[in-house]
Amino acid sequence: MKIAYIKPSYSNEKRIGLLPQHLSYCSPEDERRFEQGYGETLDIPDAAYGEGGGYSRESLFAWADVIYCIKVPQPQDYQYFKENKALVGWIHPFGASGRHFREYCAEPKNIRLFDVTNRISIRVTQGKTETLNIPRDITHKNSILAGYASMMQAMMLRGGITQNDKVAVFGSGNVAFGVLKYLASQGIEPLLRRRSNIDLMQQEFKDYDIFINTVEIAEGDAPIVTLKMLDSMKSTGWIVDAAADTGRAIQGTRATKIENPIYQDEQSHTFYVVDNSPSLLYRESSEAVSEGYAKHFWVKPMSYWQSDFCINP
Repeated sequence: MKIAYIKPSYSNEKRIGLLPQHLSYCSPEDERRFEQGYGETLDIPDAAYGEGGGYSRESLFAWADVIYCIKVPQPQDYQYFKENKALVGWIHPFGASGRHFREYCAEPKNIRLFDVTNRISIRVTQGKTETLNIPRDITHKNSILAGYASMMQAMMLRGGITQNDKVAVFGSGNVAFGVLKYLASQGIEPLLRRRSNIDLMQQEFKDYDIFINTVEIAEGDAPIVTLKMLDSMKSTGWIVDAAADTGRAIQGTRATKIENPIYQDEQSHTFYVVDNSPSLLYRESSEAVSEGYAKHFWVKPMSYWQSDFCINP
């Protein structure tokens, strides 16, 4: 099949989804072409991708059976998608960032979606969702960077963090590990909160100076932080959603961008909800994403991912 690798239109997204050194892992059954300037943020010339490098964006959309974009395409690209094709990437088709693409582009044009993530990877076809036979944690280093980079940018904007600040971290996965790495570098020992002690967290929430969420919740699940809890928090409190589970894990939040990463509510609480924070460390993140995808997705031909053999029973 013909696979086109395009640069994301997503704001301040500098990561590269497939690096030349990882092409050797990719199945030779498919033909790959790359958009002109695909590797420019890492100073990678088009020639590094061989004969597949240097194609125009419009020609790739017209040529390809499959489009790969590291982040969900933006509305300005919807017009280029052809009917009955496929899209691979971090789409999150049922989340805040990907729902618009699914409803206004993928479903009307019958585009099959392959949402290949660090958690559960899925294939979505006209509302039908199937779990792919891909292990978890294929890009776990990127998730660690998400925690670290979110804290790094948020605390720079806050003017730093001190030993007197009462800090709580919710979660215990890869994103939490990245958050803890940053806090350790600043000599901060936070309170660790999970679902097992969420009652305690609810009681002490009013005392927090900084609360960091590192988990995503399922559609329809009760929020971890409710509006009532936020109302109890001191007005100078900061909320960092390092998992960027917009509007769900922390009730009522809205997404922010790297160039405008924080906002305040009516009570003067400050929120950081950037969903591509690893792009702040795009060299490290590109390595993690490219290797993970190459070894666990592109290693198989697209004919496999289009078949029923790839579905996890």
